[in-house]
Amino acid sequence: MNNNLISRQIEKYISYKKALGYQIKIESQELRRFASYTVSIGYEGSLTKDIAFQWATLKPNYSQWYMARRMETIRTFAKYISVFDPMAQIPPNGMFGKCHGRTTPYIFTEQEICILMQASLNLYAPDGLRCKTISTAIGLLWSTGMRPNEVCQLMDDDVDFNDGLITIRETKFSKSRIIPIHETAISKLRSYVNDRDNLRRDFSDLHFLITTGSRKLVLRNFESALQVIRDQILIDKNEWDRRPPRLYDFRHTFACNTLLRWLNNGINIDRKIIYLSTYLGHVKVADTYWYLTGTPELLQLTSRNFEEFFYEGGCQ
Repeated sequence: MNNNLISRQIEKYISYKKALGYQIKIESQELRRFASYTVSIGYEGSLTKDIAFQWATLKPNYSQWYMARRMETIRTFAKYISVFDPMAQIPPNGMFGKCHGRTTPYIFTEQEICILMQASLNLYAPDGLRCKTISTAIGLLWSTGMRPNEVCQLMDDDVDFNDGLITIRETKFSKSRIIPIHETAISKLRSYVNDRDNLRRDFSDLHFLITTGSRKLVLRNFESALQVIRDQILIDKNEWDRRPPRLYDFRHTFACNTLLRWLNNGINIDRKIIYLSTYLGHVKVADTYWYLTGTPELLQLTSRNFEEFFYEGGCQ
């Protein structure tokens, strides 16, 4: 690939961010796509607002949200490179509206979890591993609130049956943490390991969740499995009237159920939420507070509690 000015500047920016400890995997992929675009059209100059706009709107099927995300990526890079390149232009903010937003999570019921775990056991599995592994992975997400990729990356040594602990190593934000698991979950995980090791033929992969061919469970295959079975929880409908459930919604369910249980039991959320935030691996406690408005049930209960506090405090 021709090493034009923008390509060189982007590589320097990526190296700079990584030196500060940022992973920027998605951001670096997008920036390199932008660099490739500038090369493909023979552009050799500094960054301009026009070239950024052309790339952000490259295809007519791009959503406004996606164009906003692409432009934000360019803006972040532009603010850095403009310090070194006086000819570089910074695209205006908000050209395509907001680029960040949260969709309402799908909150699974316990019955739906049971349906999905049972449906997993009927998935195609040439050596019997895939169906048992997907079922176990769903149960692990449901009972721990781990990120889907964290579950896929677990190693055998990360699961401590004796002390009932799971070590999650250097995942998002390069942080590690240790979480407790309930004795009922330990029992199920022990059974899984026994079944897994009786079915596998190759023991060279030391990941905890092993699927077809004695290979680790990768996230895209986990996502594909959920897409196959999730329609099992549709009731009296032929299709979803909202965004279909994703793997990440198991984590949302865990967080929302924890907060709902605390609120129903009269527990002071402000005193407890730091524990949940640490458990989930959030960098900012504000990310955990979002769950209080993440579902209509939680928002209603939180609003009612605030109203009671407001009036009882004599602030009418």
